[in-house]
Formats: sequence, structure tokens, C-alpha cells
Amino acid sequence: MNVHENARLTPVGRALMVDRIEQGWSVARAAEAFGVSRRTVGKWLARHRRGGERRLHDRSSAPRRCPRRIPAGVVDQIQALRR
Repeated sequence: MNVHENARLTPVGRALMVDRIEQGWSVARAAEAFGVSRRTVGKWLARHRRGGERRLHDRSSAPRRCPRRIPAGVVDQIQALRR
């Protein structure tokens, strides 16, 4: 994924922030140093604790599943009618 040019934290910055907290920094101190809220620090710290470094990367906002998805055949019929 592309990193937004104005993003406060990149995956590398998130890893550095988590490392500093594990070295003894408080959440409040890390939040101030990295220019983010304590809630944001807590979110990334929790993700890291759940899955390690791989959880610090951006992820897609697309839903993982769609239980009421229209069947493919119906979608094809709709597209054909629109053309």
C-alpha cells in the first residue's frame, strides 16, 4: 500500500514507537514524541501484541466477506441489460 504523504506514522515509525514503549516509555510520552494521540498509540500497541510486526502495516478497508452479495449470474444479467 502507498503511504499517505502527510501520515504521522508509517510502518517503520509504528515499529519504533512500539520498541520505545517496550523499552520503558509511557504511552503518553510516546504519543507526544510521535505527534499522535494516546488512543492511536494504544491501538498500534495492541495490534503489535496480537500479531507482532506484521500487524503494524496498513491494511485494506475492503470487507473480508459480503454475506448478501448478489450472485455472479445476476450481476452479469444486470450488466447486459445496462449495455
